[in-house]
Amino acid sequence: MKILFSLLVLLSSWSAYANNIIVNGTRFVYPEYASEITVQMTNTGSSPSLAQVWLDEGDADALPETITTPFVISPPIVRVDADNGQSIRIKKITSEVIPVTDRESLWWLNILDVPSVDKTKIVDNAAILNLVIRSRFKFFWRPEGLGDREGAEQKLKLQLNHNDITLINPTPFFLTVSDVRTLSGTSLLAEGLMIDPKSRKEVLIKHNVKEGESLLVQAVNDYGGVVETKVVANK
Repeated sequence: MKILFSLLVLLSSWSAYANNIIVNGTRFVYPEYASEITVQMTNTGSSPSLAQVWLDEGDADALPETITTPFVISPPIVRVDADNGQSIRIKKITSEVIPVTDRESLWWLNILDVPSVDKTKIVDNAAILNLVIRSRFKFFWRPEGLGDREGAEQKLKLQLNHNDITLINPTPFFLTVSDVRTLSGTSLLAEGLMIDPKSRKEVLIKHNVKEGESLLVQAVNDYGGVVETKVVANK
């Protein structure tokens, strides 16, 4: 299965058309007890689109035909009509074993949107550039027995160093931190980051922080919403 690419160039000037497909989430969680999960796509455009869907292990450059995962996607390629929706089913292969059982595992869900060309907009000596848009979403495998995911962000710890802070994640879940702010609202991070389960990550901060100062850690929950937790910066 190869990555689809559509590029139609005629002559002279050109026009560009962006993606039409939207997806019902920013991240997807597959609990171990579930037989399958469903991803819903909706085409908000005025013409059909072709969508290709696959999972990768973190290498964004890997071609779909070279990737092996313990999941099956059905259908992997599908037409989504204008103002219409399409469900994609992702199912764990029963014979495949995911060896890590004490924490989440991460894959990336890719959706390639190939919109059709509106032939009524093609005129003589015109060129049309049909843009193919690829989106990637976090896809978490969540083993049974990890406890409640809700409130995991409140367990984040923060360690203050010289010009950086260390974010410590003692939970078995991946935690995405969108920002760390002072109580006055000053942002300390240049960009968000994800902390693996039961691990820590150092990050440079844009402003000095005093030992014992309270900071607000903004993290993303299972539903894509941002939750805020007050954490004291200690050395």
